[in-house]
Amino acid sequence: MEKVANIVHIGELIAVSKVFEVNPFQMVTLIEKGSMEVFETKEDFIAKYGIKDTYEELEDWCELNNGKIFTKPKIPRQ
Repeated sequence: MEKVANIVHIGELIAVSKVFEVNPFQMVTLIEKGSMEVFETKEDFIAKYGIKDTYEELEDWCELNNGKIFTKPKIPRQ
């Protein structure tokens, strides 16, 4: 995983952390562990998940006004 600081600005972390109800440090940890994804563009997001009305495979997602999309995929139950 590339350094989070190279792909996400602190302002983005703060804004998105409020949506996902975690603090910025937890956001960084989730991104580093791969439990949260960051897409630079909507096209990147669509390439992985497609265009749908609902995204059943995601717990939640958030699109910023700069085009970045943060997703939190559902963790399969074991």
